[in-house]
Amino acid sequence: MRKVVTGSQVAQLRNPDPFAVPAWRSPVYRTPFLMVTVVQVARLVWRAIRFVLRHPAAAACGIAAVLAWQLIGWPVLAALAVSTAGVLALWRWRFPVSFSRLVTASVRSRWRTWHYWPRCIRAGPCCRSWAR
Repeated sequence: MRKVVTGSQVAQLRNPDPFAVPAWRSPVYRTPFLMVTVVQVARLVWRAIRFVLRHPAAAACGIAAVLAWQLIGWPVLAALAVSTAGVLALWRWRFPVSFSRLVTASVRSRWRTWHYWPRCIRAGPCCRSWAR
């Protein structure tokens, strides 16, 4: 598979510079697509089970919404969204202190966290070198 190198160990076969820094690279293996798919499906199932066990009320609401959508159709989801907005509006009108403490402060905190963090953190885990 590799070219036979006679003499001393050479780190870079195609670099003529004798003072180049060695670049030892790991071999590249091609993982079969079926194996990747099986692992990703297993991870998805494990995360779904963990979510249901950690958040049973949210899971029950989600399952009920999906079943209602399957049985009746999209008007149920629209009614659910409108009723949720109505309940939140009624809560804010009737109990403004508890609504502000439990809902508004939480949403504002999450928005501030997202807005004021560095752009690379918001983008994802690709560049977290600033925290080191």
